[in-house]
Amino acid sequence: MKIDIAFSSDDSHRFLPWLIGMMVSLAALLLCFVVTINGWVIERNGDYASNITVNIPVIDGEKAPSDETINKIIEIAEKSSGIESVARIEPQKLQKILVPWLGENMANSDLPLPVVLDVTLKKSVAIDIPKLQEDLAQISSGTEIDTHETWVAAFISFSNAIRTLIAIFAILIIFSIGIMIAFTSRASLHLHSKAVNLLHSIGAEDGYIARQFQQEACSLTLRGAAVGCSTAGIGFWAMGQYMRSLENSSIPSLVMSSQHFMLLFGLITICASVAWITARISVMKQLKQML
Repeated sequence: MKIDIAFSSDDSHRFLPWLIGMMVSLAALLLCFVVTINGWVIERNGDYASNITVNIPVIDGEKAPSDETINKIIEIAEKSSGIESVARIEPQKLQKILVPWLGENMANSDLPLPVVLDVTLKKSVAIDIPKLQEDLAQISSGTEIDTHETWVAAFISFSNAIRTLIAIFAILIIFSIGIMIAFTSRASLHLHSKAVNLLHSIGAEDGYIARQFQQEACSLTLRGAAVGCSTAGIGFWAMGQYMRSLENSSIPSLVMSSQHFMLLFGLITICASVAWITARISVMKQLKQML
């Protein structure tokens, strides 16, 4: 569409894309975190739903359970219906798991760590946890089965709250962009009122004039949103590289996936659509008042 209004003389033509870029980069970064947390929750929930843990404690400072006791517990567990496999977590691996919670010094100290068995459950096969708990406790008193239900429920509830809060902030940012476009379009309409009146005088309809402002608002928003999403994508990737260097399994891995790229491209489209709609609504309202 041919542009009949000299928008290049507006200050908004120079500064608005930068403002939009900064706002969109923040919204994109927040939404990238939502996508990552969502995938992490689904992955962890699947892991814990298909696994249980058997803890064989060291009671009252006694010696650790003998290999014979541990092997007998593994044998009974493997024979139970609903259990696919049982594997002992090596002490070195257990200490590494405890490092984020206890610190390097505490995890590598002479603390009496329990023997931990990682039990994988069969899919679609029920398991009698109380019966298995009773059988294992007869072999070694104090043996406990952890189904992770309480922890997983709290984890999912907390992650849902975090995702909702982040998504609300991102939506508010996009809504703010719409308000900014609306006020900018109104200001631009007053600035170019002579050109608008001239177009009216030669027979231009309100819809034609409004599309002039819509196209300009959409163009500026696309430029700013593209820069903002690119900046957010690079920043998210850089944070992912740093998080990967920490080698900490207790925190999610910030890896750019196809979902993240789709989100960034989708966000650019959404911002452009918001600019197009808000510009039309605000300009058409003002044009009716000018007549």
